[in-house]
Amino acid sequence: MDGDKKGQVLLRTRTRAHAVKIAEMEAMLGTPSASETARLVPFFGPTVAGEAAFVKALGLRLERALLGGHAIEFQRPFVPDELLDVELRLADYSEKNGMQFGTIETRFVTPMGEEIQVQTTTFIERT
Repeated sequence: MDGDKKGQVLLRTRTRAHAVKIAEMEAMLGTPSASETARLVPFFGPTVAGEAAFVKALGLRLERALLGGHAIEFQRPFVPDELLDVELRLADYSEKNGMQFGTIETRFVTPMGEEIQVQTTTFIERT
């Protein structure tokens, strides 16, 4: 992974919280709270622009990578079909014991700048 990108924006994209994807998530969950939960977690932040785009932007070698952690902070649920601006940034980077640790921060905001959700994802790459 490219630690020189610490603090830099890796990707920016625009997408929608597609109603059909939210409905699919709701059906998969199949719980009494599924309709609310599905509107909170329709995305895995690092791959919102596509896995290949994220891997290339970070310089991540997937064959040596592990998911170290994932956290979600949200202001409100996504509204079905709302337009979203998404930014991925390498928020932190460190090395220890032959491993690289990179923390990706993914921000989801409306075109008017209202923050909806921030996901923080840590990847570990064995060197």
